[in-house]
Amino acid sequence: MRLAEPYWLLLLVLLPIPWLADRARPRIRWPSLGLFPPRGWKAGGSGWASHASTAIRTAAIGCVVLAMARPQTVAGKTRIRSQGVAIVVAVDQSFTMTAEDIPGEGGASISRLEAARRTVDRFILGRPDDLIGLVTFATYPDLACPPTLDHEALRALVAGVEPARPGENATNIGDAIAWSLQAALGAEADRRAIILLTDGQNQPDASATPDWLEPDEAARLVRRLGARLYAIGLGAPGGTVRIGVPGTDISYPETLREGYDPEALVRWADLGGGKAFGAEDSEALDRVFDRINALETSPITGEILTRYQEEFPPLVVAALALLSIDRLTAALRPKLP
Repeated sequence: MRLAEPYWLLLLVLLPIPWLADRARPRIRWPSLGLFPPRGWKAGGSGWASHASTAIRTAAIGCVVLAMARPQTVAGKTRIRSQGVAIVVAVDQSFTMTAEDIPGEGGASISRLEAARRTVDRFILGRPDDLIGLVTFATYPDLACPPTLDHEALRALVAGVEPARPGENATNIGDAIAWSLQAALGAEADRRAIILLTDGQNQPDASATPDWLEPDEAARLVRRLGARLYAIGLGAPGGTVRIGVPGTDISYPETLREGYDPEALVRWADLGGGKAFGAEDSEALDRVFDRINALETSPITGEILTRYQEEFPPLVVAALALLSIDRLTAALRPKLP
């Protein structure tokens, strides 16, 4: 337990205020000895009730002051490597990633995007000490999460990756690599790596992104700036997607005649100083990420970052409860006529 802002404890000097206010309250004498109340009676209630009210208000002030000091407990610790790796995973979310041609558990097929989500989630769990980020792309790239040690938040973002909006049918690989590189360079790490995961070829929409970057040039930038590029192709030609008819609930199946370009992946990986891989099912994709995991190792050394959990909410609740009790007892206390 620690106090994040202990200087608020100086306000504890206010604790005597309810007692001083109680002592300063004027007493009312009765005009008749026959009606004289028991010893200790004060205007507005009995002596014990008055003292109890004062004690309740004092305790409420104490709870508020302690809450302002922000008590915290240790929620966990994360090792920050002195020579760590910043990894950015770029996941294709174009429409073809909805093809359900990846064998899953129990023999049921899952979409390519679902297979990517599961494997990336598993990869994140296996690297708890590394900065990992996420870029999604179709027509446009999007930095979903910069490299971070908050892997719980990152996993939630990975689980929420959905296919691109209708109309975004392009696959802008060059810009996706460039955005991933920019995110990796912004992280404080000694080594940086980019993992490109796509099921298609580079097919940017020139009308939407007229200044799109060639993947070859983006890969050269990766190597020139000291990072590495790993390129992964997912799926195989022959997958089926469902095409919706605009303005209706009708859809029809369409077979994908083209898949990713293995030669292009190898070229980009070579230019980016990394390796290229292909995977047609979930197990193969897991093995690919395991190989990348083995290639991008770093010593587990460095300082420890401690995460703290705030413990002030119960104190705030206690203060509100005490004040409510005080007001309730004051309302029920017998009053002088």
